[in-house]
Amino acid sequence: MKTRVERGELLAELVAMRGIVESRSTIPVLSHLLLRVRENRLELAATDLDVSLTSSCAAEEGASEPGATAVQARKLLEIVRALGDGPVELSTGESNSLHIVAGSSRFRINGLSPEDFPTLTSVDPDSASASFEVPFADFKRMIGKVIFAVSAEESRFQLNGALLKLKEGAVELVATDGHRLALIEVEMSGVTEADGVLAPRKALLELLRFDSDENVTFRRGEHHLAFVIGRRELTCRILEGTFPDYEKVISQDNDRKASFARQELAEVVHRVALLTGDRAPMVRFRFDAQSLLVSSSNPDLGEAEESLECDYEAENLEIGMNPAYVRDFLGAVDTDRVEFALKDENSQCLGHPVDGADSRYLCVIMPMRI
Repeated sequence: MKTRVERGELLAELVAMRGIVESRSTIPVLSHLLLRVRENRLELAATDLDVSLTSSCAAEEGASEPGATAVQARKLLEIVRALGDGPVELSTGESNSLHIVAGSSRFRINGLSPEDFPTLTSVDPDSASASFEVPFADFKRMIGKVIFAVSAEESRFQLNGALLKLKEGAVELVATDGHRLALIEVEMSGVTEADGVLAPRKALLELLRFDSDENVTFRRGEHHLAFVIGRRELTCRILEGTFPDYEKVISQDNDRKASFARQELAEVVHRVALLTGDRAPMVRFRFDAQSLLVSSSNPDLGEAEESLECDYEAENLEIGMNPAYVRDFLGAVDTDRVEFALKDENSQCLGHPVDGADSRYLCVIMPMRI
């Protein structure tokens, strides 16, 4: 193969692929990228067998010869990142090696046969059981509002992703790790109702790393999901398992309401949490008339407390919560004020933005024993 591409365009696609590549895999080819020249384009692909990403760069006309090789992803990225701006010439040599020429710089990277690279799965638009197309910026914002609640524990595989549910004229995304739950629903025209599907955490994290003002096209196949943004297509396996009946988890009778300035509460929780331990960290929230006292106590470290104004008119209440869970919710909200709906010290805290633009956004945080 032989081609010439612009260094900036190539670098952007290599950076997008770095999170997919398995750097410590026992299968050597999974630490490689597949490079293929075809029809005046350089096509790139990366996979860890569960999540795959394909993309391409425009190649200089008349300077391309078809062919393919698989090269070590991290080293190729380091080389291209170190080059100056301008055209980069790529060509293959003996034993699938890749030759890189840019200005007076010359590199040769050992490669593997493209035949060793796994066959990538795609979702045919004609066979997709569900699909939609929305602005990528809107979908990315949805992911950012629930990703913190996805479980990272591999033993809880059915919670290692978010439930993507299509409704009539709306898209809903839900995540939970058993201690908290985040749900967002956004109105989107052209969406038709379909069964929910579990999108894995890694795929959602990779989508968060993309920047694009284009639309994202979502397709659901029999075993895979595809997200197409411009020339990039991210494909992932559908997670197996039954997601919890989350609507039954969300309390409907939390009638004690408290609202605060979001940024002020985030700063107070951050400071008070400095004196919590690493094991089961907890801060206490004491709600009194028009005020909230946030405190922490650790026999090895000491104590901390701080108060702030709070719109609260119900009976006094004290509840313990994990400060990281509270901060994650506050960091995901984009309104100036938030509201907590409470019932008692043993029941969940239900967080909402005040006057948010979304059809529905909430975070459930389970209490800790005081």
